[in-house]
Amino acid sequence: MFHRWCIGLIVGAGLMAGQPSQPRTQAWVLALDGRGGMVGDLKAEEIQVKVDGKVRPIVQVKTPAQTADASQSWVLVFEPIRDTNMRATAFIAAADFLTKVPEGDRVFIVARGKDSLESLMPGFSSNRGLWAESLAKVPDMLPESLVGMPKETLQGAGFQAAFTDVSNGGPGQEALNALLGRFKAGTPGWAKGTIDQRGINVLDRLNFSSPTFIMGLLATIARESKALGSILDLVAPLQGQKHVIVFSRCEADDMTHPNVKRAMTQNFKREKGDAGGPAESAELATRDMTILQTELKAKAVAAGVTLYSVAGPGQNVVGHIGTIAPATGGFAFPLNAGLETQFGQGIQVFGSRHLVQWSEDGTPHGPVLLDISSTRKGVKLILQGSR
Repeated sequence: MFHRWCIGLIVGAGLMAGQPSQPRTQAWVLALDGRGGMVGDLKAEEIQVKVDGKVRPIVQVKTPAQTADASQSWVLVFEPIRDTNMRATAFIAAADFLTKVPEGDRVFIVARGKDSLESLMPGFSSNRGLWAESLAKVPDMLPESLVGMPKETLQGAGFQAAFTDVSNGGPGQEALNALLGRFKAGTPGWAKGTIDQRGINVLDRLNFSSPTFIMGLLATIARESKALGSILDLVAPLQGQKHVIVFSRCEADDMTHPNVKRAMTQNFKREKGDAGGPAESAELATRDMTILQTELKAKAVAAGVTLYSVAGPGQNVVGHIGTIAPATGGFAFPLNAGLETQFGQGIQVFGSRHLVQWSEDGTPHGPVLLDISSTRKGVKLILQGSR
């Protein structure tokens, strides 16, 4: 059985400014040294909290060792992934991740069905056999694109906050190991999907020459984004650390591609009487996607949820959720051949955070910025940057 303290080093990542949200007087903070290794012994006198620039008194700091026995909640969300190789990479990384979830933590798995996000279990589960059973369904059910008319709330088995079950220990772990082995040994095409055609500009892939088409696609993405936001609302009341991991490679990710923003300033030939072209479509897409990302980021911070993204192919192409994940204290991982090592092994350390609590003079009016830093030399803190 995997234990959280078995992991040593992880990859570092940068912080991004977050969006203001509801007031809070505590935060989960990941501490890293200069090499990306986890720091697990910070003391209260080594941490400084500023709320809107004003230093606040520290009430207490709990180290990862002191909170290690508290269960954590992990939500795995599978949005459409079109490329066969990227699908396989995502499914293998997810199975590998589940084999390493610490005993006592709980998992909830959601996947896109033919037209909506569907839960594959009735609530957070401790039963590893159920994790394996649910993940095994994903390759066959997950579409390649945002087909249909998405519902704006979670479908499938729904979500019962009071749902509980028990761990099935060894047999459940064996089921997960067997699933991972089956995924790794799968025959060509087992993950479904279609091989991406290389060299196709995202503007051509999504027909940015037609603003009307882009408007319809953005409406679909907005409904899908609301469904994801509904998951954040559902888990908000839960105590302890909450993590939502989104696997995705679809139209929502294409809309945030750097080429889309660049198209806003390019000169395109327009014909008399047309409705616009790539530049107008790019401006519309950038505006709407920014609004959706702002809403999701605010929901995540308000719910105390750390978002992680497994999406784009590289550092500059991180997808819809990858753009906002760092603002929630999370990370963005590319869907490439190194994913299993970086994500499947390293992400467990992200649950090993310090709990920092401070006091306020009163309830702040409106959103405020939160800054938590360490006075220990060479230590970098990863957290939600606002509240």
